[in-house]
Amino acid sequence: MLGHILPRVGYEWSHAGVTSLYSRIAGNGYQMLYLTARGIGMAGTTRDYLASIQQGESRKEESKLPDGPCLLSPSGLIESAIREVILRKPEEFKIACLQDIRSLWPANHNPFYAGFGNRGSDVLSYREAG
Repeated sequence: MLGHILPRVGYEWSHAGVTSLYSRIAGNGYQMLYLTARGIGMAGTTRDYLASIQQGESRKEESKLPDGPCLLSPSGLIESAIREVILRKPEEFKIACLQDIRSLWPANHNPFYAGFGNRGSDVLSYREAG
């Protein structure tokens, strides 16, 4: 829940080095896809937050997250919060979403190369979706 609230009050919630890592990955030709179990009502806030992340010790080194689509749960804010905080099952949305995306390609092609997350449920989501 802190990830929903703290960035709204100016607290830095991103992991150190994430902009550099993601920028290097995108620089190698990979397309980023941002996936969150946050409800659709937080779409604007989430996209604004992702666009606002800047890291680096100097202006010369400063980097931002690469552009990419941001997919959110179609659920409302309360339903999403219940799924994530009370039920502790954010992977339910993420697995279904990733499987839907993967189904757009032929069965013998996996459009995903890697997944990065900060929770065990992220690892579960990426494994289940292939």
